[in-house]
Amino acid sequence: MQSFGTAQRIIRFSIFEADLANVELRKNGTKLKLQDQPFQILRLLLSRPGDLVSREEIQQALWPDGTFVDFEHGVNTAVKKLRETLGDDADSPRFIETVPRRGYRFIGEVSACPHVASSETTRSDTSVPTYPNVQVPHHGRNPLVLIALVLAGIGLLFWIQLRPKPGRYPNLPSALVSYPGDKAYPSLSPSGQQVAFSWDGGSGQTYSIYEKLVGSETHLRLTNAPNANDLDPVWSPDGREVAFARLSDDDAGIYIVSALGGAERKVLPTHWSSKAPFLLSGRIDWSPDGNHIVFSDRVNDTDPNSIFLLSLDTSAVQRITSSKSQTGDINPRFSPDGRMIAFVRDAMGANFLYVVSTQGGTERLVSDDSSSKDGLAWTADGQHLVVGGNWLSTVPLKGGPTENLTFGQNATEPSIRGSRIAYCNKWKSYNIVSRSLADIAHSPQSSPIIASTRIDAGPRISPDGTKLAFQSNRSGNFQIWISKTDGTVARQLTNMSGTWTGTPRWSPDGKFITFDSRDKGDADVFIVDANGGPPRAVVANPGSNEVVPSWSADGRWIYFASDRTSRWEVWKVAPGGGDPVQITKNGGFAPLESADGTKVFYAKGLGEAGLWQVPNEGGEESSVLEMPEAGYWGYFTPVRNGIYYLDTSHTPALKFFDFSTRSSTRVFDIENPARQTPGMTVSPDGKTVFYTQVGNARSEIDLIDNFP
Repeated sequence: MQSFGTAQRIIRFSIFEADLANVELRKNGTKLKLQDQPFQILRLLLSRPGDLVSREEIQQALWPDGTFVDFEHGVNTAVKKLRETLGDDADSPRFIETVPRRGYRFIGEVSACPHVASSETTRSDTSVPTYPNVQVPHHGRNPLVLIALVLAGIGLLFWIQLRPKPGRYPNLPSALVSYPGDKAYPSLSPSGQQVAFSWDGGSGQTYSIYEKLVGSETHLRLTNAPNANDLDPVWSPDGREVAFARLSDDDAGIYIVSALGGAERKVLPTHWSSKAPFLLSGRIDWSPDGNHIVFSDRVNDTDPNSIFLLSLDTSAVQRITSSKSQTGDINPRFSPDGRMIAFVRDAMGANFLYVVSTQGGTERLVSDDSSSKDGLAWTADGQHLVVGGNWLSTVPLKGGPTENLTFGQNATEPSIRGSRIAYCNKWKSYNIVSRSLADIAHSPQSSPIIASTRIDAGPRISPDGTKLAFQSNRSGNFQIWISKTDGTVARQLTNMSGTWTGTPRWSPDGKFITFDSRDKGDADVFIVDANGGPPRAVVANPGSNEVVPSWSADGRWIYFASDRTSRWEVWKVAPGGGDPVQITKNGGFAPLESADGTKVFYAKGLGEAGLWQVPNEGGEESSVLEMPEAGYWGYFTPVRNGIYYLDTSHTPALKFFDFSTRSSTRVFDIENPARQTPGMTVSPDGKTVFYTQVGNARSEIDLIDNFP
């Protein structure tokens, strides 16, 4: 075969053209996206078609300084990406032949085209069709012909104005990653030709970082850390590296790994936990200039999350925001010009969108819409933010109404590169199940009694044991519903206007239900007649959140958690209103009074494990249990002689803590308990337990071209 040196600008093989000067690969005149290292391998092979190019030669060409820690893996991955771009098969090659243990050989027919114009020029010269100069015979001035010509001309003008413009409307979504198991955090590479993502591998255990080419089903695993969750991958601006967040109990931090795989390096330790209650919340982003990583973290285990800026040159960390809300600031994303950071401020489920300068300073509220915001991305022009949640929506940076896109229901974690947008499409349902406690050995397995394609959660049984109150979004926003204990005759009790209404609890006489709702932004405590009617606010403190209410055994008080002191504490208030009384001083959440009315049991907060108790008038607190795990604060119920609770230290199981023996016994296993929800209740006769269980759940990563 003919040999071509690097002086040849364009080399053609089959339907491909390799432009060596501009480092471009084209197929039928259309430019393909190909990373630098695979292209350099192609350059080597094309320079000596038919000859063996050894793996050592490739190593010297791609990594001359010898710094790459996993050369064999890097070459294999680069060749694999090159073959996938060319549509070549290693077993039946048309272009690249493998010489086992030695190297590779280009076996296709090649020809030099040093003077071929670029594909862009060719397309611009031929994109507008030309027509011959048609001569119309002249047979006099027929008025009907003239009118017809005028109408035809008008019709043509209308068609030109109204026809769909190329690229104006996005294509239909295509499945980018559809492997079994849970996928999250899609991140398109700077070229838009690859995607990095987190995946549990189909096992449902822990997440690792993976990477694949758009249009290929072959993936590359970049990380594999046991007992850790690797999340939120982001690309370096040159596409050579991927940074990610590792959530671990002993080695949490920000890490960087080559996009071709290999050894990872830790650039900063963090306070992230492998069992964080907000596991899938965006944590990091890489600046467009490549010099900084922005991240969300806490100063200590009790403080809310804030936004920080890490210099990759000096390792200096600058605090950008200081949130007072309980969850804090999450999902930071750099603007395309690198001058601004957008982020979400989470206040117990109310999500607000902010922007702040990368230098710090005043945080500006972009939208007062408090609906769930699961991930965000900037549009390429930097004028809008695309937000995930129940539906992908756009928010103007300068203010204005939020608009849903024409696609993206149940879409989260958007990633935008050029005219492409990738996002995670998630479907999940929560069901309410029941199981007998009277005869565990012979009782059947639990089965759903309340189920839909949406979320049904937070069951609470009435004092007479005949009805269940629960929260559901089956009608749109979350509302309070009531049904019989077998799940039948379900009816909607409330019609609040906020994004979240939940945690229903019956009064001791069964006549009223207290609940929390974000009817006007902040969460407040309400009471409603169990037979229906207008709700009445019991606690509504501007600027703070009052949540998870419950009644005292005598009906004289309603306990609740409030963040009015900048941390969650347990308070109580009379059902008729008045000044609340603080019960806890060292943190408290999800209070439930003991059956005898002498003490209050509670969790410490959203992100802390364990169960505590304090006298119902306040006083010295004491630890009761090390469970429930952080995030499962809703899975405990006091009864007369003990406490039923969820233990997730091994296989998730319902356990019973006996007051008299101060010991716990296992009752039965619980499959798929739901985090961050009021999870369970026990019937007044102690014979049946009702609890929340995650039902059907699936996810895939989708891709849209020609966006926006």
